[in-house]
Amino acid sequence: MKQSYHILRNASLNGTDVEDLRVAVGWDRMEGLYDAILKRSYAHFSVTVADKLIAFVNVMSDGIGDAFLVDLMVHPDHQHQGLATALVERAIEEISRDGVRCMEVIFDPRLDGFYRRFGFHIVSAGIIDRWERKE
Repeated sequence: MKQSYHILRNASLNGTDVEDLRVAVGWDRMEGLYDAILKRSYAHFSVTVADKLIAFVNVMSDGIGDAFLVDLMVHPDHQHQGLATALVERAIEEISRDGVRCMEVIFDPRLDGFYRRFGFHIVSAGIIDRWERKE
């Protein structure tokens, strides 16, 4: 039986909690950076269970023309329960209601089908990712 989750917009989060979730999903921690990221964020959506952050997505935007959906994460213990879908749907709904005209996302090509379900049109783009790990 699926657990019921409550998604909050702009909940008071500690940057360390987001950094811990990044590690749990296999990403780099970005140690000490998330407090500043959260302060500059247009909006973020999160789910907490027993005071532990288990799902998160951030939206960076000018609040008018464009919004970027970034850092969609669901803790491995809570994956495959529809949380990622619920977070993206909620973000699109609320950011659209705010009047933002265009939402963009950059993702691994393996997630093409996931993002197409929400109406994202897949286009060519370029990115410089200075966060990639150097081996």
